[in-house]
Amino acid sequence: MAGKLKIAWHVLREEGREKPFWNRIGKVFTNKDGSLSVILNYIPPCEDGEYKFQIRDYEPKEKKEGDSFEE
Repeated sequence: MAGKLKIAWHVLREEGREKPFWNRIGKVFTNKDGSLSVILNYIPPCEDGEYKFQIRDYEPKEKKEGDSFEE
């Protein structure tokens, strides 16, 4: 599906922390030929010689009262 927006995430796991911290680091677009265009706003830290991030489908969240974040 051309043009479908995806989000690039860096998942930080810290010792002693129950849940990982998900940091949105960019966006990804699917091109007409099925390839991906990746636009990163941040490069995650190198872990064991690799730069690791996840690409997930964009799913808009409902805005809650008091939220200051705009998508």
